[in-house]
Order: sequence, then structure tokens, then C-alpha cells
Amino acid sequence: MQDAKPASTPMETNYIKEIYNEGTPLQDNHQYRKVIGKLLYVTTITRPNITTVVAILSRKVSKPSQMDWNAVKRVICYLKGTISLGLRLPASRKCNLIGYVDWAGDSTDRKATSGYRFLLAEGLISWTSRNQSCVTLSSTEVEYVAAAQASQELKCLRQLLADLKIKDVSH
Repeated sequence: MQDAKPASTPMETNYIKEIYNEGTPLQDNHQYRKVIGKLLYVTTITRPNITTVVAILSRKVSKPSQMDWNAVKRVICYLKGTISLGLRLPASRKCNLIGYVDWAGDSTDRKATSGYRFLLAEGLISWTSRNQSCVTLSSTEVEYVAAAQASQELKCLRQLLADLKIKDVSH
């Protein structure tokens, strides 16, 4: 992959539509598993922007197809093309704790994906994006579950800030 052309996005837009189509299965999924494991490590340490893509690709670890392997290689090409990019955290005297909650439906397994992110002094300190553990019956219920998950994290973060004696102005 050293001579591979860099990709501007980590996944093609039509991959999600084709994810459950049976394609040409890989003869040996050992390499696929190995690369997915390494990508999972990368997402937790330095590249949270590919977490959703890697989570989608990891659904196929037991029975990947050639299309899945091509999608994994595209993620590697994306990482290659964005290796020089960084995150700049501004210096700030304000120590505001700001939180955002979001959710999206999933027609494949009927479980919504919800997530949150919290910023302290404009720097990201906590985030998640995962399938909800229950099947909800309405978009209102999905929002409620997402807000409840974020509220639990907010409570923990406020306690942590109090323990560290950091005064925050929460929004």
C-alpha cells in the first residue's frame, strides 16, 4: 500500500447500501481481521474520525468479501492522504464544558446509533458513537435514549472536573 493513491474520504458512499450483499468471499480472513484490529487501535488512540467506518467494517470480520477488503484498503489510503493533518487546540481562559448529542436511525438492524461529544475549553475531551442497546419505537424515544446516555457522561465529567478543582460554565 506504500504506492497507493491517497483517498479523500474513508469510505465510498455506496458501501453501506451494498454491505449485506454476498460478494466474492475472501479465501482467508486472517489478514482482514488483523488489519481491522490495527484500525480499531488507531481509532482509539489518534484517529476518532474513522471510528464509524471501522465499526461498519468490523461487522464483516467473520465473513468478509472482496468488496469489504477493498473498503479496508480505502481506509488505509485515506489515512495515508491525511497523515499530515492535525488538530489544533486553541488556548483559552474560559473553561466551558459544552456537550452535543446526536442520533441516526439504521434500517438494517432497527437499532439507532447515538452519540455525544463534550468539549472543555474548546477541546474535545469525551465522545462516543454506538448502536443503542434497545430497539426503540419512535424517534422521540431514540432521542430520549441518546440524551440519557449523554447525561450519564456529563455527570461523570462534572464530578471529574470537581475532583480536579476545575470550575466550568456548562451549557
